[in-house]
Amino acid sequence: MYFSSALHPSSYGGSSDSISSYSHVNRQLDSSLIFSRLPGAVGVKETEDKESIDMSPLAFKLRREERRSKLLRNSSLRKDEKDDKPIEKTQTVVKDKLGNDVYIRGEKAPDKSARELDEWMKKMKCNVSTGMKLEQFNDIKVGVYQSEVIYGSPSHEPYPDMTKENLTFKGGRDRERKFHGRGTVEFEDHGSSMSGMWEHGLRHGGFKIETSRNGVCFIESEYRDNKMNGKTTIKFMDDSWLEGFSKDGVLHGFSRHFDDSNRLMFIGMYRNGRPFGTCWKIIHGGGCVVGKVDEDGKLSGNNLAYLYPDFKSALIGTFKDGVMVFAQAAQLTGYATDNSCIKIPQFTEPDGRLYQRELSTHEFVTTSPTLADPYETVMVEVKKSKVEGADDGIFARKNTGKNVILAFYNGIKHISNTSENISWEEDSYKIFDPSSIPHGTIDMMVKYRDIRNYCATLAHKTNHSFVPNCEFLVFDHPRWGVIPCISSIHTIAAGEEIFARYGYALDYCPDWYLDAWERGAYTVPDSMKSEYGNNPAWAASTNDDKANQLHDEEE
Repeated sequence: MYFSSALHPSSYGGSSDSISSYSHVNRQLDSSLIFSRLPGAVGVKETEDKESIDMSPLAFKLRREERRSKLLRNSSLRKDEKDDKPIEKTQTVVKDKLGNDVYIRGEKAPDKSARELDEWMKKMKCNVSTGMKLEQFNDIKVGVYQSEVIYGSPSHEPYPDMTKENLTFKGGRDRERKFHGRGTVEFEDHGSSMSGMWEHGLRHGGFKIETSRNGVCFIESEYRDNKMNGKTTIKFMDDSWLEGFSKDGVLHGFSRHFDDSNRLMFIGMYRNGRPFGTCWKIIHGGGCVVGKVDEDGKLSGNNLAYLYPDFKSALIGTFKDGVMVFAQAAQLTGYATDNSCIKIPQFTEPDGRLYQRELSTHEFVTTSPTLADPYETVMVEVKKSKVEGADDGIFARKNTGKNVILAFYNGIKHISNTSENISWEEDSYKIFDPSSIPHGTIDMMVKYRDIRNYCATLAHKTNHSFVPNCEFLVFDHPRWGVIPCISSIHTIAAGEEIFARYGYALDYCPDWYLDAWERGAYTVPDSMKSEYGNNPAWAASTNDDKANQLHDEEE
């Protein structure tokens, strides 16, 4: 609160004796300032006039001090009321240019390491097609490996000896008629060409090569002394490509591989034309396999890890060419950085029961039906559903954002059967089989529908809603292979039930499904009730209106 200098005697010379010398005008001014700050003062002017005549300087001083004490006391009470309220700590989050969190207050060390690995992976996925290059990130240093290249190492160079080629040249030449300056070479084999900078007959500078040799269709690289030296991009005949660093014509340094859709497949260091050290295999629709490659540059051997999408849960054990043979569960504890660019995750000692690769068939599902998935165990749990008439449901164990894998759907495999002799009750657990499109289906055997008999995967316990918080996607699992999974499409709170839209055609669906549609009985997930309420506002609209506001059933 602001106090005028007219209220403080120190402004008028300091001592109380000076108050007795106030003029009638000064007393009137002082009383006016005091009373103007009293709330709800009505008829203040009359009171001011009376007090300015009747009130002695001593009475005026006492009145002023009493009001000052009252103001301080009220102010103190208001402060105490504020202090009694719990102080809510706001979470401090700092983000980088990609929108990734780079600092979160109070974050635990394993969570921080997992988040940083995830952010590192997102940076590694950046390429020309994403609009950002890896070189834009100052915390990642990539380049050529400093050791010498062994003679005879494998190379992608399609034209190691230009003197043996039938070609025509357009461009500059030196006095000895050697290629010099910018020029273009056209080869006689299937329209191959090469353009770039030459220096007295040798390639020296940036080059672009179109060819059909060695399974390669395009190369863009820096050349020095007629050999690839520096950053190199190679595109293969299947439209996959790599970006790496070459030395003396051989891949010898940091490298990344991408598929024909520009999705990252591999991260690692090359030495003498082969991967070496710790490398990453990124599985599209899955997690990552990481560890030291063998002498052939393959992720084969012991002590390799499959890292789930949360970058914390892992299966560590024996792998063959990036595919799990058998492993045990472990958790991320931290990571190290090698060659200023390759992350090396560190884990707890693997323990517990063995997981092994088990691809289901039309008569086999698993030898360990109660061996729970280590990732699912962290993400979801099975409890009694809140949906009327339903049995079990799956619930989130932790707060979850959008686009997060939550649970997996494995079972016995069938060829789709649309026979009318099969009841909807018998058919109720069937779902598409992504490994056998379009006619394959995955079903849950009757004995495995009870959670006490089967908990190796949990997505079959997901209940239906026309307003879901999850959707079915495809996941390449280390134990089950390619199977359906549940992924969030909305934020989900810990303890909240998870729903997916079953997607039956309305002209061929269970009675309960059609009845729910027609009645507008749409279960709304807890985190979406602020948007939709307990029932969507359009629940009472016509079927045609609802069909326009919901996704098509075939999606």
